[in-house]
Amino acid sequence: MGLGPSIKMTTLHHFRCPVTEALSKEKDIEFTGIIVDGVSEVCDDKIYTAKRVADIAQVMRADAAIVAIDGWGNHHVDFVNVIEQLGIRGIPSVGLSYIAQQGRLVCTNSYVDCIIDFNKSESGYESCVVGENNLTDYDAMKAVALVKNKLRKAAKPLDTAPDEQEQNLRRLTRKVFHINEVHLGDKTEIDHSVLTIRKGIEKSLIQSEPRIKDIKVSIIEPGNYDIFVNSNLDYSPIACKVRGELGEGVTHLLSGITVMITGVEDKSGFQPCNIGSSEGILKNQVVLDRAGTPKSTDYILHVDVLFEEGEGRTAEGVMAGHRAADRIVQEIRKALVNLDNMPYTREEFNDVMRPGKRKVILVKIVSALGNMYDTVMFPYEPGGFLGAHNMRDSKSIPYVITPNQCRDGVIHSLL
Repeated sequence: MGLGPSIKMTTLHHFRCPVTEALSKEKDIEFTGIIVDGVSEVCDDKIYTAKRVADIAQVMRADAAIVAIDGWGNHHVDFVNVIEQLGIRGIPSVGLSYIAQQGRLVCTNSYVDCIIDFNKSESGYESCVVGENNLTDYDAMKAVALVKNKLRKAAKPLDTAPDEQEQNLRRLTRKVFHINEVHLGDKTEIDHSVLTIRKGIEKSLIQSEPRIKDIKVSIIEPGNYDIFVNSNLDYSPIACKVRGELGEGVTHLLSGITVMITGVEDKSGFQPCNIGSSEGILKNQVVLDRAGTPKSTDYILHVDVLFEEGEGRTAEGVMAGHRAADRIVQEIRKALVNLDNMPYTREEFNDVMRPGKRKVILVKIVSALGNMYDTVMFPYEPGGFLGAHNMRDSKSIPYVITPNQCRDGVIHSLL
């Protein structure tokens, strides 16, 4: 048991995290930060990392927490342990998880008293449709309302200190350039809202990745989703840093286009998956307009990976697919970083300290078991893979990140 296609939190989902956005809008609490905790394989490690999450939360002076996970079954052991360890330290929490019929908790404790089930399917069972059971903005709004109610019940009333006491700790500026047209051409460039991607951009990558037999790059136009695709490995944005580190400075982002990685094994035809693969007619295998999936008006940059036989079932093979896809996107980033011939929408995001107000944190419990259940942190570029550190390699020791780092793509999912 673990993770199915319909609940997977893609890289795009973390980039647009509904809970991060909902908490950031609240003026009567301080959204102090995010703890990213990887699912562990061994029971002792699950307990160990849960204790470390709670220790960090206590050091952060957290008054309450929202705990979100996209896995179920065995992964709920991590979920329940984190909630328990927070509770032992006097930090009440609200959980967000897929439950329904199939994902009911395999264990519980007295601190697990408030969970929002973000199942969306009528059957109550996992499906192979990507995004169908995603955590949405509405789920996030409910979680925020419930955590504030828990603060009141725990005799931690919300402070009404004046807003003048707010202090902006870090600012992230995002310049969003909208793409109206995408096609293949002689070179990669962006000109007057038209993105041209070099034909054969993928060919030089195959020799450097022995676990991959072939890669195909294509452009899927908005609405033209009546095509067969292999099992989904991820959705991610196209963005680059112009100034500063991830979570601050200036980021350039393309809207109107989303990267989709899919894959299949050569000879065996095995579709990489954790619980159920999502291959099929695209329009039937994805729910669009969710935090973790493309908008219905988006072009899709489709990177389809043909793995050598057996490599779609290895962590190294799946990482090779993500590495190749990020190198393709990197060529687009080189055109994006100095873009100045297009209008853009400017977005400003601040990590805010509100002295005297109750501190709420978000705990993200993410994939960290390998193969189709992995997460890497802090890539070179927003939402990228290159340069990132695999949580599995550090035995899922928790990371502390800022809200701005989350929305600037420091979490990359290998799903």
